[in-house]
Amino acid sequence: MTAIISAKALEELLKATPFNRLYGFRIVSAKRGSCTLRVPYCADFERPDGIIGGHAFMTAADVAMWLAIATRLGTEERAVTVEMKTNFLRSLRRAPFQCRARVLKVGRQLVYGTAVCSEHSTGILTHHTLTYIRLPRG
Repeated sequence: MTAIISAKALEELLKATPFNRLYGFRIVSAKRGSCTLRVPYCADFERPDGIIGGHAFMTAADVAMWLAIATRLGTEERAVTVEMKTNFLRSLRRAPFQCRARVLKVGRQLVYGTAVCSEHSTGILTHHTLTYIRLPRG
């Protein structure tokens, strides 16, 4: 099965989202039920000790899942985060990373998934489980 919307359409959606000016996320790949983002290094993400702050990983996971859900439901249907659990497994200093989200289940009201942030030389940095609620139309 093909994605409801293409990676190019997701990129356009991301470009039109005001918060992305802060993060500069880019689509690496997208297919039905998954999306991978590239997160560029930004000094504004650093904690005082040079480690990339947790907010960058959590935001990347949330956005990657939002876009992964769009590959299943389209962009007209709205879903918002109701729960996210994050495990920080390894730190990262002054480097870009990727985040891959995958939809595990689309229910009548809830959507469940996971996301993993990683960096090629360091491996898995964070693991996230996410739950979204599908909002009524109208």
